[in-house]
Amino acid sequence: MSLVRDGLDPRRVQHALVCMLFDPAWAAHVRGQGLVPELSERERALLRALDPRALATDPHRRARALHVLVEELPVTAAVLGVAACEAFFSAPEFRAGVFGRAAMTASFAAWLGDRAHGVGRLESAMAAVRRAKPPADRGRLGCPPGLRGVVVPANTLAFYLRVREELGPDPVRSLAQREASSRSSPPRRGTQFLLVERRPDGSLDLGSGSEPLVRLLCFAERPRARTELELEAVRLGAEPADASALIDELLADGLLGPS
Repeated sequence: MSLVRDGLDPRRVQHALVCMLFDPAWAAHVRGQGLVPELSERERALLRALDPRALATDPHRRARALHVLVEELPVTAAVLGVAACEAFFSAPEFRAGVFGRAAMTASFAAWLGDRAHGVGRLESAMAAVRRAKPPADRGRLGCPPGLRGVVVPANTLAFYLRVREELGPDPVRSLAQREASSRSSPPRRGTQFLLVERRPDGSLDLGSGSEPLVRLLCFAERPRARTELELEAVRLGAEPADASALIDELLADGLLGPS
């Protein structure tokens, strides 16, 4: 039984069609008999009626989308290999992003997880900071839109900068010319605490931060009540009597803000 009501929502049909265009295997699944929880039976019947040839009119659609992802996360692609990154378009995270109207880079980051170790987390944070929108200010506090804290293995930043320089101004072409056996191997041991900050001109600043600050910013990626942030600050080493003043200081410095 479908997990959505037996109605017909044009937006769900549209989202499903996008997924079918990018993933022939899922398109075949929609046309088959297995469970498709994203769709009602009416919506599925409408999609089943499509001529499969209509989904194959643009053989380069997936390659173009992959090109965009590789341009934004080039070192991640260097670590995984471009062919491995293409598996994203057949993953549940891709479909969840389409149905949830999320940015493709955010869906890719959800799929990526720790596949590329610290480099994947770093470039995912960079992509999130580039696209961050002004806060809604619903009475909670969190990271300002142009700032993220990232916990990665030691020496990840140096590795990222070295490989990014090696890839040059056209990383997609550089990666296309690489042999599969020449993939880069990122650091996996130790711990490094980084800050990713968007400058007023839209460029990014990458640097180190203290462990308590970075961990507090990671905690604050999801909007929190002020009391939650004060308790987390204490857990990270602040004196209970100083926690409120510490949050005030971070607010004044722009390291926390309404969210």
